[in-house]
Amino acid sequence: MKAIGIYGGSFDPIHLGHLLLAETAREELALEQVIFVPAAQSPLKKHRPYINDADRVELIKLAIRENPGFTLSEVELKRKPPSYTVDTLNFFRQAYPDHALFLLMGQDSLNTLTGWHRFEQLFTLATLAVGVRPGFPAQVPPALEAFRAPSAQSKGIVFFHNPEVAISSSAIRERLRLGKSVRYWLEPQVLKYILANKLYT
Repeated sequence: MKAIGIYGGSFDPIHLGHLLLAETAREELALEQVIFVPAAQSPLKKHRPYINDADRVELIKLAIRENPGFTLSEVELKRKPPSYTVDTLNFFRQAYPDHALFLLMGQDSLNTLTGWHRFEQLFTLATLAVGVRPGFPAQVPPALEAFRAPSAQSKGIVFFHNPEVAISSSAIRERLRLGKSVRYWLEPQVLKYILANKLYT
């Protein structure tokens, strides 16, 4: 069965850590494609993204333009916020009825999953694919142990070896605010767009 990875987030801005996670998952999990899904408003964050939706979409397009295994969906931007992952997975389950779905995330997200809206339903819609990030050992939290293995109630949890690159969007925003270099933290065309449009400064 063909498989698709769903990768949601604020992508504020999208950086090399995001791209490495997506590419590693695509290769290790034999995904036909990885779909980047920018959120309009994360229910777990008190603030909206720091730049507008159009600029975030353009940055993602620039970042993934040379990878035929990466695509973009604006489904969450077209819905009234907040962005609930369970609704997004339901959308893609209907759009790709003959594909297996993998929800891509980092270990830090898995650790907070029980706080997500209707988190139990996520396991009925997709396999959770967790990339190990720096400072977060690969482990299933006790509250999710019942969902670890595939069953009638769960498609299970799998781990993949994400390259350990300690880059974050918040650190990039702060460095840009202070006028510090973020070269090699971002795809070159993404950095060029940010500087040309004076984003995050």
